[in-house]
Amino acid sequence: MKKLLFLFWYFFATALGSSAQPFDPVLASKLQDAIDSIRTSNNIKGISACVIYPGIGTWKGVSGVSHFGTPINSNMEFGIASNTKLFTGVLMLKLAENGLLSLEDSLHEHLPTFNNIDSNITIRQLLNHTSGVDDVTSVPGYPDSILNDPNRIYTAAELITWAGPPLFAPGTDWNYCNTNYLLAGMIAESVTGQAYGQLLRDSILTPLQLDSTFLDVYDSVLFAAAHPWQNGFNNNSIPRKSLNSAAWAAGAMYSTSGEMAQWYDALMNGQVLIPSSFQELTTFVGSGNYSMGIAETSVINRTVWCHGGSIWGGYSSNMMYDTTTGIIICVLTNQLPAPAFQTSVQLLSTIINNPVGINEAEIENQSFEVYPNPTSDLITINDPLGIIEEVQIIHPNGKMVMSSKVPVISIAALPDGIYFLIVNTANGVTVQKVVKSQP
Repeated sequence: MKKLLFLFWYFFATALGSSAQPFDPVLASKLQDAIDSIRTSNNIKGISACVIYPGIGTWKGVSGVSHFGTPINSNMEFGIASNTKLFTGVLMLKLAENGLLSLEDSLHEHLPTFNNIDSNITIRQLLNHTSGVDDVTSVPGYPDSILNDPNRIYTAAELITWAGPPLFAPGTDWNYCNTNYLLAGMIAESVTGQAYGQLLRDSILTPLQLDSTFLDVYDSVLFAAAHPWQNGFNNNSIPRKSLNSAAWAAGAMYSTSGEMAQWYDALMNGQVLIPSSFQELTTFVGSGNYSMGIAETSVINRTVWCHGGSIWGGYSSNMMYDTTTGIIICVLTNQLPAPAFQTSVQLLSTIINNPVGINEAEIENQSFEVYPNPTSDLITINDPLGIIEEVQIIHPNGKMVMSSKVPVISIAALPDGIYFLIVNTANGVTVQKVVKSQP
């Protein structure tokens, strides 16, 4: 057993080391290559990205420029657009935890009547987009109206009056709608008597020390924001008061890639919501497989929780949480159009295909045969002499997911991906690589 533990430490020292251990330099280089390649191939002005890899550490990477002569740096802030919605959804859940509202409350309990807005819609239906409310951002002429006077500050109550007739009866269908989150922000203010931006800062931003994250128009900007580009034009000189006051609780926040990853890390690891609220947050519904500012989807045969955002000007953002490993990825760009989601997928793929701390040459020289490989269920480790004492199955992040005393092991319950078998025998310890795949 001492040999087993020694080899485990040898192969996963980076993963299990102290905070002084740097992020694996080989993987860091490959992640940087990934964002550089995507930026070049898509002619993107700039990218800021962050990865939190449980047990390994945090990687931050930047590529490109804010504008001529000014490269992107990791402290630059970007508009996160619709990734604002998760902050609003979590704020509403926290207000429910404090007894100030219930997700089953109807609009008429907290707001006045609005034309084309069914007052029996519940807060839950707003947050998961099953309200049937018309999206004011889809109203013909919306962009022109907002940009006609870029210094004008809009109110949510004013914008709500632009909504057209309902698309469907509440709770009968699903449709992504920014109006829902404007209404949610109004409810938050109604039940507390405080401004939405102040509620965000008091209940989420300050406790989590998200000092570079702010609600534009209503908060101070602490650091430089990357210049926004759209279709080749630098829009930094255009005031953003009208645009972001209209986006408000649905899309007006700015942040850095590092703080957005920090936000997801705190939320996913139980530092923000009580368990029952987190369960609410991760109950997905409708054709969008959506909850309250986050959605569930599948990428590279893995289940991830994610959300994207884009806003005129332009900025694009994507957040991704891999439910198998706990890996968190944030990608921010200062350009539209830009493949933020695809960049997150590429970063996740790079991580999964480049396990940390494993010496491939050492693995190739091992004597045990593992078959079948890849496999969807049973693996057999060839042991004609009967010398295997224990086998540990290790995830690429360094965590043991299974152990066995026999050479025939079922891994059917494990998610698809690469795993490492540490085989402890009477003669020593060896390492094997196995790929779990769909049948």
